[in-house]
Amino acid sequence: MDAIEIDVWVSRDDRLIVHHDPKLSPAIVRTTNGSWIEDKVPIRDLTTADLAKYDVGRINPNSEYAARFPDQIPCDGQTIPSLEDIVNLLREMEADIEINIELKSTTDEPDLLPQIDQYIEIATQEILNLGIIDQAFVQSFDWRLPISIRSRLPGLKIGLLSDQDRQYGFLSKDVLPYHDPKSPENQIPSDHLPRYFHKLGANIWSPNFVDLNADSLKNAHQLGLQVCVWTVNTIQHMQNMMNLGVDIITTDYPNRFFDLLFTDKSNIA
Repeated sequence: MDAIEIDVWVSRDDRLIVHHDPKLSPAIVRTTNGSWIEDKVPIRDLTTADLAKYDVGRINPNSEYAARFPDQIPCDGQTIPSLEDIVNLLREMEADIEINIELKSTTDEPDLLPQIDQYIEIATQEILNLGIIDQAFVQSFDWRLPISIRSRLPGLKIGLLSDQDRQYGFLSKDVLPYHDPKSPENQIPSDHLPRYFHKLGANIWSPNFVDLNADSLKNAHQLGLQVCVWTVNTIQHMQNMMNLGVDIITTDYPNRFFDLLFTDKSNIA
């Protein structure tokens, strides 16, 4: 099944807002008069109505971001959507598409998010109210979020994200249902993560693709975990991941992935 991957933060009026970063950036955000904003503005400080006033349809050509994504096509007039907007759009399209929702989190600036219990409640209620338990899977680097939400919504699939260079300091023995003093949470080797995530009740393991190898993939599959790699942007890396046998590929360039699929006829399902 095709899927879209979206990142969400929480607005001032406690709605899930689709945006990669916790703050609006002068690199991609313009005001109603067409000028680029001058300072970064936390999404948590703005309501859904406030956010709808900004235009994110093109990259500021003078920004470093524009140099990183030179192929992005401008589409003026695009506003910052909520999760509800995305769900409604897919329903209007009658699209059979899974929604991969990454709940963004940060330990550096706690004011950018609600308190953890409030965040869990907001996300749980929104997923429930939108009726997408069977259409979505929820994942996060902050493993507490999907685990706690699934305890409230037992039918929901959850994924746990990992990055070998990332520290998991927010996970303590009080958060996990078990604790292995020989393997502190912030030192778990990538090859051992499938076992940990299986014990935590995950359906999906979402590693940085550069951390994945044949053995860890085999371990994950033997435990019944799907493997969703991120962020795979070159044709060669996409082909490598397909050859390895991953279940899901996340990319910033779906057009490249489609070209790969339809160029090599043996890959067409």
